[in-house]
Amino acid sequence: MNKLLLVLIQIIALFLFWYLLSGKNFILLISVGLICSVLIVFYQNKLKMVDDESMPISILPKAVLYWMWLYKEVIQSSLYVSKLILSREMDITPQYFKIKSNQKTTMGFNIYANSITMTPGTISVIINNTSKEIDIHALTMDTKASLQNGVMDKRIKKLMGDMDV
Repeated sequence: MNKLLLVLIQIIALFLFWYLLSGKNFILLISVGLICSVLIVFYQNKLKMVDDESMPISILPKAVLYWMWLYKEVIQSSLYVSKLILSREMDITPQYFKIKSNQKTTMGFNIYANSITMTPGTISVIINNTSKEIDIHALTMDTKASLQNGVMDKRIKKLMGDMDV
C-alpha cells in the first residue's frame, strides 16, 4: 500500500480515537489532538514503524471471517476442556511438541502463535521466528492432533493472502 496513504490513515485513526476518548469540542483541544496525532505518526515514520504490518487494512475483511472461525474454535475447545476437568477420570495426557509453521510473513506467524495460545487446551511456549517453529504444550492427544492437522495454519495463510494454500 502507498506509504503516504498509510500515514494519513494512521493520523486519522489516532485522531478519531483521541476525539472519541476526549469527548470535548473545544477548538484548542481538537487542535492539540490533531497535532499530537501528526507528531506520533511522524515519529513512527522516523523509526520506520509505518508499513503494511502496522496498518493491515488489506486483510481486514478476511480478518472478520477468521475471528468468527477462531471464536467458534475457542468455544468448542472451552467445552472440551470443561468436560475433561469435570469428568471423574480426568483423561489428561500432557503433550509437549514442536510444530512447523508454513507462514511466510512475521505477522502471519505471530497470529498463528497467538491463536494457538487463545485456544483452551493449548499454549505456545516458545516461538522461533527464524525457523518458523513453535514449541507447544497441549492438554491431551486430541488437542495436539487438532493442531497437527494444519487447519489453523491454512486459515491464517488464507487470511494473509497467501495464494498457495
